[in-house]
Amino acid sequence: MDKIVKENKMLSPYFMFFLMHSTQTGVGVLKFQSHIIKGAGHDAWLSVLIFGLTLHIVFFMMLYILKNSNSRDIISFHQEVFGKVLGGTLNIIMSCYFLMASLYALHIYIDILQIWVFDGIASWEFSLLFSLLIYYIVSGGFRVVTAIAFWGVVIPSLLLLSLIYLTYFVDTSYIFPLFQHSVKDYILSAKEAAPIFLGFETLLVFFPFIKNSEKASKWGHLSIFYTTVLYTIISVFTLMFFTQGKLEYLTWPTLTMIKIIQFPFLERFEFIFIFTWLLVVLPVICIYLWSAIRSIKMTFPIAKPTYLLIGLLAVFHVVNSELIGMQFSELFSKMIGVSGLIFLFCYIPLLFLLAVLRRRFKK
Repeated sequence: MDKIVKENKMLSPYFMFFLMHSTQTGVGVLKFQSHIIKGAGHDAWLSVLIFGLTLHIVFFMMLYILKNSNSRDIISFHQEVFGKVLGGTLNIIMSCYFLMASLYALHIYIDILQIWVFDGIASWEFSLLFSLLIYYIVSGGFRVVTAIAFWGVVIPSLLLLSLIYLTYFVDTSYIFPLFQHSVKDYILSAKEAAPIFLGFETLLVFFPFIKNSEKASKWGHLSIFYTTVLYTIISVFTLMFFTQGKLEYLTWPTLTMIKIIQFPFLERFEFIFIFTWLLVVLPVICIYLWSAIRSIKMTFPIAKPTYLLIGLLAVFHVVNSELIGMQFSELFSKMIGVSGLIFLFCYIPLLFLLAVLRRRFKK
């Protein structure tokens, strides 16, 4: 975790697509539909589409901030603009946000396993098993984390073919007529959809590991666009599959849809779906955790990454073993959602404005 990234540790530009997309497709894919209908109802998929497209503007701001930093990351930018003390404080706050997001992804996946598959196994057993796996991946370095992100995009993408099976059960009349809600309703649905798009902000930390940053920007925009299209398609399918009255009471709409898929040789297809989804959740956990550790290490050079990783995983294990329950999960989810919105739509524009002013004063 040196300040200057060595050439042999850097990645080709196209890997940014997998790194960004993998952090945006975690456990939120399985449950976001019941939340987004709170505002725009059957038009909620329009809010998802519009919100995803606005992220291209946020991504452009991020790239501008990074390209105006000496080390091409937000960690150095904080210290260059705000000074060592205040900049270091902001780095630690950002690290706490990354850690919360990583912990939440692990917590929710364990919750899914207990509800849908192994209801008799305690949380601490899952937590211990996954902690060992996460340690192995993160301690291997960023290239190993990137490899997990690559397979976490490629392999689960095959599961999207299951949507073809669901076309026999949808009713297109459920999403018509269009544009029947107020602007306030669309904004409310967009706010509820925000958490599923979080994750690509880790770019602010791992960007120095990408070669030819000028060419990498197109892969970032492609990643955001692909994620937006994916969530829009899933939203449309769900809204055509369930009535709004039923959808608002479902906790895991995606898994409920997948549950009806049956084959002569496989009756519980959702089990395959859930187990394979581990490849989707692991990149989210590992990239967030790696970003938090790098931020702390760059702020306090005396901190050893290995010890930090062990200590943080120990905290993860305790939280997942003791703090369980629906109320804790809902509170955790709201904290992540609000923090992510503030980070993307308040803090990033502020840093962008400072970067513009800083560049002009330099000239």
